[in-house]
Amino acid sequence: MPDSHTVFEITSRTIQRRYLMRPSNEVNEIILGVIGRAQERYPGVALYLMVFMSNHFELLGSAPDFGVLSAFIGYLKSNIARELGELHHWKEKFWGRRFRAIPVLDESALLGRVRYILEHGCKENLVERPGDWPGVNCVAALTEGKPLVGWWYDRTSAYWARREGRELASSDFAQRYEVKLTPLPCWAHLTESERQRRYRVLVDEIEQDTRDRLKTERIRPLGVARVLAQDPHSSPESQNRSPAPLCHAVRRRIRSWYHRSYRRFVEAYRRASEQFRAGDLSVEFPPFCFRPPLPYAVVPTSAPG
Repeated sequence: MPDSHTVFEITSRTIQRRYLMRPSNEVNEIILGVIGRAQERYPGVALYLMVFMSNHFELLGSAPDFGVLSAFIGYLKSNIARELGELHHWKEKFWGRRFRAIPVLDESALLGRVRYILEHGCKENLVERPGDWPGVNCVAALTEGKPLVGWWYDRTSAYWARREGRELASSDFAQRYEVKLTPLPCWAHLTESERQRRYRVLVDEIEQDTRDRLKTERIRPLGVARVLAQDPHSSPESQNRSPAPLCHAVRRRIRSWYHRSYRRFVEAYRRASEQFRAGDLSVEFPPFCFRPPLPYAVVPTSAPG
């Protein structure tokens, strides 16, 4: 099973794939501010790459243990939902389901996921170049070293200031955060300039492949202006659904090992869960899991006499 050095590909979608994260300067600053705040609260989490589309996000990250990673993503999602829900006057559920985390188990698979994340916007025929995507992405940060900066608005302090009758500007409760990207484990030994060069090679390949595909298929990308004009409450007319893999690994031996390990993990979890629900609270669960909730217990009370 994954350990503390495992890199995960993490993704989550908005409810009904609505465009609730449609890019704008304000949306981008909010998302980056939330990420920066989350990094401050969970310093053990390493963030390697990320992209935020209008209705989903993709991250590559790792943490000392999965509990920390889960708390980090939970903090990220809950605050994005609150801030963007208020911005777009969306009162319903924001996210479609719990986030999905898929372990990336070898270097070749990791570089494949890097390219997959970088080509967002191009593969959906929205823009012609990865850097043209107007939402939060890390193309310029990885290829040129440009900082990723957002703002966090401290609503708790603002609330108490209003309660106390203090007259302060909203900027007094805004905090600037710069999102920190960690070098890929397989490229950590390289200099920053060499890492930037390798990312530029990947981006150049994506741009060329996109131009060739658009020319062959005789289509034009949607374009930045039309992306920015989309209604945040709307959703795509067609939705492609495909099953997610248990893991990402190029080598068949590693995939087979992981599938066997996962089956053993599921069997152990089910046995422990049955004992736990039957009342054995001391039962040991396998590592890297969450215990199931206990049923609601009614406390008997004596009838009034």
